[in-house]
Amino acid sequence: MATLSLVRSAPASAITSYAQLRSKLRETLLEGQRKIEREKVLTYWQTGKHLHEHIFPQEGRAKHYGQEVIEKLAQDLQISDSVLYQCLQAYRAFKNLYARTNSFDLTWAHLRAAMRIPDEKKRMALIEQAAKEKWTSRDLEIKVRNLNWDQRIADSEGKAPAKLPFVCLGPFYHYRIIQPETIHSHSRELLIDLGFSYLEELRLFSDKKFPPGTLVTSSKDARGRYSIEKVFTPSSVPGSPDDLLYTFKAYVERVIDGDTLKVEFELGLGNWHPETIRLNHIDCPEMNTPEGKAAKKFVEAQLSGCDFITVKSVQTKREKWGRYLGEVFFQKKGASLPVYLNQLLLDKGHAVRIRR
Repeated sequence: MATLSLVRSAPASAITSYAQLRSKLRETLLEGQRKIEREKVLTYWQTGKHLHEHIFPQEGRAKHYGQEVIEKLAQDLQISDSVLYQCLQAYRAFKNLYARTNSFDLTWAHLRAAMRIPDEKKRMALIEQAAKEKWTSRDLEIKVRNLNWDQRIADSEGKAPAKLPFVCLGPFYHYRIIQPETIHSHSRELLIDLGFSYLEELRLFSDKKFPPGTLVTSSKDARGRYSIEKVFTPSSVPGSPDDLLYTFKAYVERVIDGDTLKVEFELGLGNWHPETIRLNHIDCPEMNTPEGKAAKKFVEAQLSGCDFITVKSVQTKREKWGRYLGEVFFQKKGASLPVYLNQLLLDKGHAVRIRR
């Protein structure tokens, strides 16, 4: 009598090696993601088409009609109005996009980057090249920045450098007292907002109870102990209370490029915070260009020998690449006044002004 074997051979379709698994996942997962992204681009482009076909005939009669429609749609559909604006801009920038077969593999990030090119012929030529050479969206972003940089330089020839808005530097180690958000904390202790999401309990540094919104400053005695004292209440501050806040002492760890610094902030009360700062209002050329390398060397030379820099942060909010925006000042030894680095880069032709 034959013995029944309990060992079954693997089915012909079984994945028996890592190489097969990798190949199968590339086929299934990556191809699926590509299809999803393609549908996303098509969906957003068609959304923009619908918006354009409705809004465009009315724009001549009602100046703000498009804005009103998009704001109402955002509310009714529970979707961000910025997404709807981007859809409309994408369609208007790429009306004939789907007549070009090479453009099907481009992502939504590709389109958003290319939309920043005002000239239609240059925009379409670059998007075609991106599809043909399989650029990443970051590759295209760099190309767009360089192209726009060249155009800004051409436009600014013979003109005086742009002047940036006045920056009101506050003193170091000034903070606002805040009430904790009950949704995030069960504590009812008042907090000191140091910036960059750093918080300290007021009771650790003062026995006094200051109402939320009070502006305070810190000091350190000979034994290294910190204390907190009241400066102003918001109603007694001329102008904006923020003029006295968000000004930090920082130490430069590295100049990444002409408009980006890796620094360590001295927040006060014994707290230090490493961060990447993007200079506000300006744009330097990319590091893959001679102009970009020159801008970086210029900043390194200017900051060489400075004990520290002063950074006025834009309310400690990040920009789209995850960096904080800031106004940077430095002071050479023996100099009587600090120098505004953002403006200096403009004055010396190493940067152009941009609006965020």
